[in-house]
Amino acid sequence: MKILITYYSRTGVNESVCKSLQSKLDCDIEPIIDTKNRKGLWGLLICGFDATFKKMSKIGAIEKDPGNYDLVIVSTPIWAGTITPAIRTYVFENKDKFKKVAFVSVSGSGEENKKVLPDFESLANKKVITSLLLRRWAVRKGTHQEKVESFVKEILSQDKEIK
Repeated sequence: MKILITYYSRTGVNESVCKSLQSKLDCDIEPIIDTKNRKGLWGLLICGFDATFKKMSKIGAIEKDPGNYDLVIVSTPIWAGTITPAIRTYVFENKDKFKKVAFVSVSGSGEENKKVLPDFESLANKKVITSLLLRRWAVRKGTHQEKVESFVKEILSQDKEIK
């Protein structure tokens, strides 16, 4: 199974989890770049506002075509109870190319963020095959590895179903 991990990470926490997943799954990875300045306190306020109103954002050029992959794993923090504008844009622009999708998020609420899955699935026009919802503090402390391993096993079991 050919896998692509795409992610948006304002602070680097989602990025670190995605790079760990990449090494375990031996797959391609691509950061989604939000061209809007979201640094500092003002940037944080803009993040919350844009997410609350489910705004999209101008993103940098995409190098890897998600249509060339059997599975696209999409990772995003959760802002104001929803996915980030950069990921919203990426998913909206590429939804017709997705064959299968999985969802990853590192945020303050962890598993409680499963409530964003219906919105993500609607936007992606696909049911999520599996998800990994982690708390930011668990990633920083390194206590998230068991959940990561379970997620990887679930992804690899999907590969067996395809073959």
